[in-house]
Amino acid sequence: MKNVGSMLSLVMSLLAFVACAAPSKPLEYAKWISDGKPLPTSDEACYLEDPAPVFKKTFQLHRGVCFAKLHIAGLGLYRAELNGKPIGNAVLAPLWTPFNERILVDTYDIKKLLVQGENTLTVSLGNGWYNPLPLRLWGHINVRANVAVGRPALAAEVELTHSSGPVMAFQTDGTWQVAETPLLRNNLYLGEVYDARRTVGEWRSATIVTNPPKGVLERRAAPPVVEIGTWPAVKVTPLEPQKQVVDMGRNFSGVATFHLGKGPAGERITFRYGELLHTNGTVNVMTAVCGQIKSKGKGGPGAPDVAEQHDIYIRSGVGDETYTPRFTWHVFRYVQVEGLSNALQPKDVIAHAWASDVKSALTFECSNPRINDLHTISRNTFLSNIMGVQSDCPGRERFGYGADIAVSAEAFILNFDMKEFYRKTLRDYADEAKGDGYFTETAPYVGIASAGFGGRSGPIGWSLGVPVVMAELLRYYGDTEIVAELYPACARYMGLMEKHAPDFIIKQCIGDHEALEKPSTSLTATAHYYQFAVLMKRFAKVLNKPEDAVRWETLAGNIRTAFQAKFVQGAVVGKGRQADQAFGLYHNLIVPEKRAEAEALLREALAAKNGAFYTGIYSTQYILDLMPETVEQNITKDTFPGWGYMLANGATTLWEVWKFSDNTFSHAHPMFGSVDSWITKYLLGIRVADDAIGADKLIIAPVKSPTVTDAKGEYQTVKGPVRVAWKMEGNKRHLDVELPKGVSARVQPQPNGDWVEVGEGKHGW
Repeated sequence: MKNVGSMLSLVMSLLAFVACAAPSKPLEYAKWISDGKPLPTSDEACYLEDPAPVFKKTFQLHRGVCFAKLHIAGLGLYRAELNGKPIGNAVLAPLWTPFNERILVDTYDIKKLLVQGENTLTVSLGNGWYNPLPLRLWGHINVRANVAVGRPALAAEVELTHSSGPVMAFQTDGTWQVAETPLLRNNLYLGEVYDARRTVGEWRSATIVTNPPKGVLERRAAPPVVEIGTWPAVKVTPLEPQKQVVDMGRNFSGVATFHLGKGPAGERITFRYGELLHTNGTVNVMTAVCGQIKSKGKGGPGAPDVAEQHDIYIRSGVGDETYTPRFTWHVFRYVQVEGLSNALQPKDVIAHAWASDVKSALTFECSNPRINDLHTISRNTFLSNIMGVQSDCPGRERFGYGADIAVSAEAFILNFDMKEFYRKTLRDYADEAKGDGYFTETAPYVGIASAGFGGRSGPIGWSLGVPVVMAELLRYYGDTEIVAELYPACARYMGLMEKHAPDFIIKQCIGDHEALEKPSTSLTATAHYYQFAVLMKRFAKVLNKPEDAVRWETLAGNIRTAFQAKFVQGAVVGKGRQADQAFGLYHNLIVPEKRAEAEALLREALAAKNGAFYTGIYSTQYILDLMPETVEQNITKDTFPGWGYMLANGATTLWEVWKFSDNTFSHAHPMFGSVDSWITKYLLGIRVADDAIGADKLIIAPVKSPTVTDAKGEYQTVKGPVRVAWKMEGNKRHLDVELPKGVSARVQPQPNGDWVEVGEGKHGW
């Protein structure tokens, strides 16, 4: 009988486990709820006081649970608490997507936050991207007119499974309550106004949204945005009574906590954020001003004259007060604190760096401190620009531009596990293309369509981000699933391009953005059309579509012939300058017998500028791969233009342009971060072969360096870590390589020496 009892107990335990582990479909019965207020009827009204809502649901728990989940989608942003304790570690949730097409649902385990008896779940909502201000970026782009817009809204479900009973679940509906919070205004660009004199207002019944968000609810797979680091300020400088400047030590994206001490009720404290200082020591806000709105009337009705980043805190006058923004973020190194009667100390201001929670994939160190510094500031730049969407800059725009993604995707992947992040990126682009078939310049689409083909279409050099990221996910992660998913959208887009280019020449594009010597946009656009066709051929082969592969191969051949006829004379591409030659060489658009001569012309063009790059968004990346031995002087020299010039001028994140800017261009821009892929691929020497699938084929070949005597690092592939360490001993290099199972490599132990083939395990020369 004892054995029978034990068996019965085991069976009951297993049944309870199955019941507890059983997944459910999230938000199946949840209603979208809001505070019931109407949207403003004028642009000016959007800037009026509008307290953020908080929703509440109280429920009873009288026995233990083995399974407790919260499924939640809160637009534009939410913060959830159970019994006064934060739920999860996300700081900007949910992730930004085209909300009319797709809304990501977060799921949290809340079992440990439950108590016996009464439990209270509260969810605060911010405006985020769902209720943006009608700011006219550059005087004419109104994001609010181009994205899904509504009052902040919540859909949620709490799911509880008892160990000896059925599932108990409740969803958002009209029984939830809502109240106003002391957060009077909140905007992603302009910041927040928080009046601590106020308390949460009177609770009332929430309103069921009659016109709910249209997007399909889908479980989030991409990493959430979280806090990735904290540190105290390094310096506080008093300027005049009630004005002081805080130096956080480096540029970053996120917020800060301000320990303000005691002070009188109603004291209005303003925090103004900037990447730079003026010569008089005040904070320069101008490089992060939203959409270059810097004069009266430019931002539209109701907009501030200067759309700078700032927060306002109004004291309660009760005890020691602390302020941390909740539904915004900033890019800054410096904060100008105005109106505070107390003197701050560095320990009173704590930085909170935010970024998508991508796992680090790389360690690197070499004997040249400047290259180590460049690697550090590149990583800081990358992390400052991934708040769920990979942005061009974290202040002025914050949009997912396809070209910026295309040129830096490999550098990101070589630093972090970007698979799920980039899968979301591709789906954002595919969602935006569902209508007319064109890929947009940014995803989510915000109204920007420069040099496209009409309507919402973006330029081809920016649409190129889609197949480039697909190819990198295939090469680095072996992700054939996302290739199959996006392939139809890419084929549809290429069909549209064929209609626009009966002569196989694309005539418009933005081109090689920010090049000091810019090739013709028709040249760059046609080269990118060719690259798109070549990538489509590869995708078709991987997906076992032989007829499609022939189609894309034929198209690529026709584009190549047309390109050579229009843009190539012998070995000269375009005007024969750096970027022109780089486009022709990188895309193999020069006849083979002229390639050596074309490479010589590129070297001559570089030498004519004393080795400095006069290249732009694309050609910079191209030269890094074409002429890796030429890069180092651009890092080690302090002269303009080059990465060394940035470092010599105090950069702690990468600049948007080669020239120092104190009033226009971003100081945290990943566009020229392609240099960090050079560090891994050519200085450390770990390259994933072009035809690899899931990093199964590598090339290990560190370049001969004039300034580095040793380097070591580890890159985490999907098959395991790849480790490389080398050290120069006279003219000979000692090289150690370790490969994981399933990976082979071609290795060049000595600079310009013979190649050897190796497999998994440790190898040394």
